[in-house]
Amino acid sequence: MSLQKALQAVIRAYTRPDDAIPVLTDIHFCPDRETGHLVIFDDEDHVVAETTVEAWSTLSDDAFLPTVQADLERAIAAANADGAIDSLAILRPYSLVLVDEDHETIADLYLVSDDTLLLTGQLLADLDTDLDAFLDHLLGDDE
Repeated sequence: MSLQKALQAVIRAYTRPDDAIPVLTDIHFCPDRETGHLVIFDDEDHVVAETTVEAWSTLSDDAFLPTVQADLERAIAAANADGAIDSLAILRPYSLVLVDEDHETIADLYLVSDDTLLLTGQLLADLDTDLDAFLDHLLGDDE
C-alpha cells in the first residue's frame, strides 16, 4: 500500500454522517526507522492503515525524521486537495501527528480547527523577507 493509499484508508475510515462523529482528537503516524514501515492509528491505538515506504529505510539517522515529516506533509496536502482531511468525521479540533515508537509527539503534521491555525514552515517560508521589507519601508518613510 502506498502512502497516498494509506491516507485514503484513513479518509474512508473517518467519513461518516455527522451524527456518528467518534470522540477522537488525533490520527497518529508512526514510522519505523529501520524498515520504513508506517503505522497510522487513532487515539485508542486502533490501526487504521499501514504501509511501507522503502526509501525511508535507507535514510541516515539525521535525515530520517525531516524526510518523513516532509513526505507526510506533502502527502497530506495532496490528499486534502479536495478538503477530505478537513472534513473528516472527527471531533474538532483534531490533528494528524507524527509520533515515535513510544507514541511521543515529534511534530504536528496538520491541524483541523475552526479557530486555530498551525504555523508551519510553508506558511512561514518568506516571513523573514516580508518583515524586513516592511521594516525597511517603515524606516524609509521616517527619513
